[in-house]
Amino acid sequence: MSLPSYQEATTGTDWLLLVAPFCDFDDYRSLCLVSRRFRQIFAPRLWSDLLCSVRRIGLDPGDDLTWWFDFVFNKLDRVGQATRDLVQALDARYFAKDAFDFSSDQNERRLTSSLQRALTLLPHVNTILLDGHADIDHAVLLGPQSSAALGLNNLRILSIKDCSCQLPNVFFNTPHLQKLIYLDISNLPGSLISLLQSGLLPALRILKVRGRELDDSTLCLLMRRFGPQLWSLDVGSNKISDDAVQIFKDWGLPASQLRTSDHFQVEGKIITQSWGTADYGHFLCIQESDLSGSFCHPERYFVDAPAYTSHANMALQEYQVHRLDGNQAVRRDSADAVKEAMSEEHQSRLGADDYLFSTGITHLRLSYNRLSAHGIQKLLRISNGYIEDLTCDSMPLLPNVGSYRKAWPPTSNLDGILGAAHLFRPVFSSNLRVLRIHHSLVTNIPSLQMVGLSSLARLFLAETAILRRVERAYPQTFTPDMNPRLLSLTLTCLPRRSSGPLISRLLQFLKLLAIQERGIQDASLSASTRRSPGVLQGLRHLRLEFEPDSMEEGFSTSEDLDPEELMNSGEKVFSFFEDERMESWSRSRARQMLHSKRVAVQSPAAVDNQASGPDRDNPEFVTYDADWSGDRFSIPVWAGPNDPDAPEVLKEYRRLVLERHVRDGVGPASPAQILAGAPSRSFIFHVAWSAAVMPSDLRPPTRGELAGMSDVLDELKTYRLNGRANYMQHKELAQMAGRHVSLGETHFFWTGRLEVSTEATLPLAQSSQYWR
Repeated sequence: MSLPSYQEATTGTDWLLLVAPFCDFDDYRSLCLVSRRFRQIFAPRLWSDLLCSVRRIGLDPGDDLTWWFDFVFNKLDRVGQATRDLVQALDARYFAKDAFDFSSDQNERRLTSSLQRALTLLPHVNTILLDGHADIDHAVLLGPQSSAALGLNNLRILSIKDCSCQLPNVFFNTPHLQKLIYLDISNLPGSLISLLQSGLLPALRILKVRGRELDDSTLCLLMRRFGPQLWSLDVGSNKISDDAVQIFKDWGLPASQLRTSDHFQVEGKIITQSWGTADYGHFLCIQESDLSGSFCHPERYFVDAPAYTSHANMALQEYQVHRLDGNQAVRRDSADAVKEAMSEEHQSRLGADDYLFSTGITHLRLSYNRLSAHGIQKLLRISNGYIEDLTCDSMPLLPNVGSYRKAWPPTSNLDGILGAAHLFRPVFSSNLRVLRIHHSLVTNIPSLQMVGLSSLARLFLAETAILRRVERAYPQTFTPDMNPRLLSLTLTCLPRRSSGPLISRLLQFLKLLAIQERGIQDASLSASTRRSPGVLQGLRHLRLEFEPDSMEEGFSTSEDLDPEELMNSGEKVFSFFEDERMESWSRSRARQMLHSKRVAVQSPAAVDNQASGPDRDNPEFVTYDADWSGDRFSIPVWAGPNDPDAPEVLKEYRRLVLERHVRDGVGPASPAQILAGAPSRSFIFHVAWSAAVMPSDLRPPTRGELAGMSDVLDELKTYRLNGRANYMQHKELAQMAGRHVSLGETHFFWTGRLEVSTEATLPLAQSSQYWR
């Protein structure tokens, strides 16, 4: 936000400006009649967002078109020019959605022509939001030949997502689109070639292109065209793979480095090694201080000190880049947020200048692509700490291709992100403030997809048989104090039913939030003097997004499968290895397996208990050869413990490496893997380690076990109601004693904003409903 002028800094605040945001919208019209001063304050609030205002006044959605056509064709030209100049936004996202047959109206009253006429009479419109209006011809309305173009001299925001009209190739050549800051053209037919023309849209900073069949090659063209000009990019629901991560690094992410050793005692520091691989990136690991690894340093809640130079007469140079201090306002990239910032009457801490500033992509939306958890982890490693807002609802645990595929059930998959909590710490993600991601980051419970099992059975197995192995392979999950700079967290793909582990992990996370809140409260009290450092807010917004209730399907443990059809299709049912034993299975064996409701993955030990070869000569390490920047190097990679008493998941990792030769994703051992037993400062085959969490044998649960699964939402509500009652009791006692109520311990009620969504989370889902 820009500094105030001298006059602004020395002039007292008008009391009317202070109270205006708290006045009821229904009173605006009356307040405009009080005096010229009142009209100057309240008339812009009444007229700025025209279509939203008429809805708030009480216009019935069924009467939208009748009112609109009468207003535009019969009344708008009689409204005074000074009043028409106040209209800044035409937000039709929720307007005229109950009318389905625009073509039956007379030609002059079609929605397109009415909008075109409105734009010629409203010269100060800077925002047009037409999401979902399939019957609007955007080329006629906004194209180069449009008469409405005469009045659009300051158009900054345009959203036409979810519309059926294909944009012509010259659409973005239109002069009045060249000042656009925000553009959403998601889920439109046609290609993006017209957007890639050189020199167009020089002011564009926020681009949303969901559902445009975008693959890695098209993404590369898009990034080369706009590069660091953008600071927000939404490419959800496309075909982007792990290979795209390097494209973001090369063309979109800021090149300078935010990670330094300045915060070593509190957060640790990054050690960059001499080599790397194309899949992993540069080899990076964390060097911990005495307290950084336990996340309990007494200064962890303090904001960063202001940047300064050693000489008073020297200013900070452009190359002296510093991370955000942790308390700055987060730039939001939604249409509503940008519309508010562009409004002259907005009360936001961020203005138009803040939205124009860009050094590269800091807000990235990647949901529903082909990116795996390994790709997301690479993105965080190579981003130099610049990512501020990251969205990835769900992701496969393993890459789509790789040598592990020969040792993985062809009809099953795991979704989620495991063992990556360290990458969300400030030492890696220095500027991260908002995160939306699969719940396994916190719960350690992946989502199981397996043909032949019901949804409820898959949920049960994910948090029992699979979770036991995950906990042994990745014993560290994300906790609030790992990154007190994080302000908002959304956990997606949460199941509605649980046999216990999911519930206990969510409740424990809420308890940890209350403990963090108490720590920040104590830090604020100890830093109450004017010379004390500022204090971070901590995590203040938690949103939990639940999937549909699987209990509605009943207690079936398996889907309806025809064993004969499965055999005829040539698929090998739930086999972990493709060996001669599987090939010799008969149809009767398959029927017996299905009818007994036993889902089996053949034991890897059946392949070769006594594997031979040079790898067996070294008990625990194998040599890995690779190229990095044209230089050849060799490193020893830990192949797992040569111990018959080792945990089963570590023995499975060893079998995958030595017997199945799954040797993808080489990189330094993570903190979670070191806790699991990997040698410190060793290298790991990360793909094999992740693959090892799939059990060799999965037995479907009984009907009684499924019937005993609880509703996670009910448990959360009960916990919150009991916690609130306990908190209010402590608050009353504190007020009677003349002191502030202590947060955290004793009642463990977190006072932040908790949202729960129960609407299905799909690539093209609409807004959710939630309770708080």
